[in-house]
Amino acid sequence: MIAGMGGVLAAPTAAANGSAAMREVVKDLTYRCAFPLVGQQDVTGKVKITFPDSGTTGERVVIGDLHIDVTLNENIVGALRAFQTAYAEGTATADVDASYDSKELTLGIPDLHIARRDIPPSGTLTTTITGVMPSLIVYKAGAISVSAGQQFNAKVDTRKADGTPTALGVLDVPCTVKATTPPQDLHLATIPISGPNVTPARLVPTSGQVDKDLTYSCDFPRVGPTNVSGNIKATIPDSGTVGQRLAVTDLLVSAEFNNDVTSTLRQAEAATVGGSGVADVDADLDGTVITFGIPSKIPPVAVPETGSLGAQISPEIPTLIFRAPGTLQVSAGELLNGTFTPHKADGSETELGTFDVLCTVVPGQDRFLGSITITN
Repeated sequence: MIAGMGGVLAAPTAAANGSAAMREVVKDLTYRCAFPLVGQQDVTGKVKITFPDSGTTGERVVIGDLHIDVTLNENIVGALRAFQTAYAEGTATADVDASYDSKELTLGIPDLHIARRDIPPSGTLTTTITGVMPSLIVYKAGAISVSAGQQFNAKVDTRKADGTPTALGVLDVPCTVKATTPPQDLHLATIPISGPNVTPARLVPTSGQVDKDLTYSCDFPRVGPTNVSGNIKATIPDSGTVGQRLAVTDLLVSAEFNNDVTSTLRQAEAATVGGSGVADVDADLDGTVITFGIPSKIPPVAVPETGSLGAQISPEIPTLIFRAPGTLQVSAGELLNGTFTPHKADGSETELGTFDVLCTVVPGQDRFLGSITITN
């Protein structure tokens, strides 16, 4: 919820929707976006996302990747052409509204990818925006309601044919849902959750700047279960206001893989190793506990000739907007799922191929990260 601070290893979530059927939701939405030169313009988007029909208390609910087909009108495309833009691509953040157990929250999903597209000689332009949604675990029976949020913000990098930036540079394009009569239907899905209530782990709150050492037991191929040491540093705001967007800053997550792991990599002639992941974070909002699985990136790191290997993890941290007063307590989750691909010096894959690593926090550690008090 506040995001991947729990990630010491981080990687794609091994799905856990059980036998629940999946269904794709397709919704057409119109936004008003502020573009340089041409001002406010309508931008249409076809939102596609897959949701499970149901979920079970204490089990992971995995939502499919977000996919949006966006159409830019002739005014926007003409302005890009006027500045010799040959192609453009970028990143975006989209708000998603969620409600569960009488709590309403808005999450800003970061690091969405705007696909590269060539600028046509005339007419409109369609591009795609894609990204990974957090997974979640809830502990009480009820329903999770998910809707498109009011805000969407894009950063568009404009380039000439030779690859150099145009005079426009990187465009900041803030968008809001267009006000219409009747209002647009932003609801995407309601996921009923059944099963007995599950009691999540309760952690003892501590205070101060986050600088947390945690140890995970991770199951590596050819090594077996082995301990991985991690450290989480971050600044979590002490307080906030209803309707105000909050963000974790100065986040630095690092992990240390011991010599048993690096020896296995060296024996496979690995020169680098990297991957992606999901880090669980427990969020307790006035007694309502949700575990969020936060997508993360693990940039490639060189495998040392001797000794252990240090790596840093880049969680894709959502921002958060509260809709009512309360107190949020954030803790590192119990589970981490990782997918790694080592490469040789020539760029080819090693005999290890791509492998999954499941990690569980070693019991008895204080996983509490911070507390945020929200007022009107």
